[in-house]
Amino acid sequence: MGNGMWAAAVPEILLALGVLFLPGLTVGVAGFGLRGFNALAVAPLLSMSFIALGAIAADLAGIDWSLLPVVVLMVVALLVGLVPLLALRKTEKPREALSGRDLLLPLAGLAVAVFLLARRLFFAFGSPENFSQTFDNIFHLNAIQYIAQTKSASSLTLGDMTGIDFYPAGWHGVVSLVHMLAGSSIPVSVNAVNLVVAAVVWPAGCLYLVQSMVGARWATLLLTGVLSAAFGSFPLLLLDFGVLYPNFLGVCLLPAVLALLVNALGLASGATPRVIVWVLFLASLPGLALSHPSAVAALIAFSVPLALVVFAKALLRQRSTRRRSLVSALVAVASLAVFWYLLTIVWGLLRPAEESLIWLPVQTQPQAVGEFLLAGPLGAPPIWAVAVMTAVGLGVLISQVRHLWMVGVYIVGAGLFVVATGAPDGDFRDLITGAWYTDTVRLASLLPIVTIPIAAVGGGAIAGLLVEWAISIWRRVDAPRPEGRWQVAVSVAAAGVLVATGTLLTQGENIRAAARSAAAGYQLTSDSLLVSSDEYELMQRLDELIPEDAVIAGNPWTGSSLAYAFADRRPLQLHTLAILPPEALEVYADLRDADTDPEACAAILEEGVEYVLDFGDREVHGGYHAHPGLEELETSDAVELVESVGRAKLYQVTACGVD
Repeated sequence: MGNGMWAAAVPEILLALGVLFLPGLTVGVAGFGLRGFNALAVAPLLSMSFIALGAIAADLAGIDWSLLPVVVLMVVALLVGLVPLLALRKTEKPREALSGRDLLLPLAGLAVAVFLLARRLFFAFGSPENFSQTFDNIFHLNAIQYIAQTKSASSLTLGDMTGIDFYPAGWHGVVSLVHMLAGSSIPVSVNAVNLVVAAVVWPAGCLYLVQSMVGARWATLLLTGVLSAAFGSFPLLLLDFGVLYPNFLGVCLLPAVLALLVNALGLASGATPRVIVWVLFLASLPGLALSHPSAVAALIAFSVPLALVVFAKALLRQRSTRRRSLVSALVAVASLAVFWYLLTIVWGLLRPAEESLIWLPVQTQPQAVGEFLLAGPLGAPPIWAVAVMTAVGLGVLISQVRHLWMVGVYIVGAGLFVVATGAPDGDFRDLITGAWYTDTVRLASLLPIVTIPIAAVGGGAIAGLLVEWAISIWRRVDAPRPEGRWQVAVSVAAAGVLVATGTLLTQGENIRAAARSAAAGYQLTSDSLLVSSDEYELMQRLDELIPEDAVIAGNPWTGSSLAYAFADRRPLQLHTLAILPPEALEVYADLRDADTDPEACAAILEEGVEYVLDFGDREVHGGYHAHPGLEELETSDAVELVESVGRAKLYQVTACGVD
């Protein structure tokens, strides 16, 4: 796995932990009175809101992007949080002290998850310096350099890089802070942040959600840690496909935000006062939305069964007098109607333009249902142990009635996946799944969120039956009851057996295949899909070969635009989908003939192009996008060869009086 190489990235990993946890943890504990594991799980939500909103505020105020705007928002949040906290301390009874179980059990589950997830991520990334060889990564890597140069990480301005009005820049804001504070390369900063988000933020949120449902139950929480690392569909899939880093961050934040909503609605028995939880929930929404809007769409979809349960409980609760029941019923119906009206408005706003809904269904609806039930979406191998635990968990939750909302969330998740992957392409499918671009991969990534809590409950129930069976046998043979140290030893041994068994049953081909697929996409070889080892080596030399202010032309589909991220040299086009001026198009069409073409010369001078990176005609998607002015340069009199590494070549423009 090359884990030894990761020792050099420890400073960046610690910085990523600090950036993602310390701001939110400080405000959560000092400002809102959070205690125990909840404070840890909620911390990244608040941190992301501080980072995403701080970036926007800093840009509007003309302040360079740094930790300063984050700290300012922290101070504001501390003051805001103290108002309800002080008011509650005057009116509410003192809260009961948290038991050690409330903190230690979820921490134990988190430790299990961190180990299982980190080992997969180390394998997938290979080296801290590796980068995803995918189409979207051209934008993501260059965006970090763009932030460092413009000193702005605002979601309102990052899109300027490619000519669009808005781009959710939460993920880029976090990575840019680590990059600027550590002074490390962009790929190392990216991998450090993604490691922390996937191996710590994600399982912490899952544990918070499950703990909100069942409390401090040792088997259920330990299995939650195991299960958060069991699915190939998340987090590995979104670190492989695309690559969809902002979407990945949004999904990682989603379980904790959902847990806050569940607690705020009174569907869980949390220790934090509901008014505080409501404030925390609302404070988490900017960070979620500016990580990726589709995460808000998922939250809205999952909130529908929650709203229905709250509505039903409100009607059942009011039985005192006929008049009061009628008034309460009318209020409940009106509230539900307002919720549904607002939901439809926001749902429409989250849906992208029609031309962006390009992904088609890939299977039949019965196939989609089977894949969802067996936790093996998009042709992945089924996870039989998860399927069994989920079936048991559904039975437990339905029989207990109390947490039927989670069953509803599971049904919603299943419905989204089935519609995306199996429903006929058309208006209905676009309406339901348009917020995810009708993309089957993005919706497959939601499967673990709705499955893990139910499977953990089912696994906990099975473990409980096995423990009772073992105790009955122990008593039957008249063995003495363990006490003191022996009792602790037996408890630890039972936990170890549970974790080991759960790991063996869930760390199968599903997660292994996902890890292998991701690893193939992060390898730097002579025939890598986006940037080959020769091309990367040439870009690493650019700071010695060309001036800092030089502009480089090149076919962006071949990865040449990454000269910006890797060598801090400005390409003519920062991403394949950038909106280009006519002069840039003229350069692409006729640069090779600039020695005889006045229009080409005028365009070259206007755009300031002095060099050309020629990475051949192999493109990241295996397609062909014509750039005739950059082809067959070895026969052109408008340029001369400066350096080459294998088939990768750097030319200098010699025509048009360019110096």
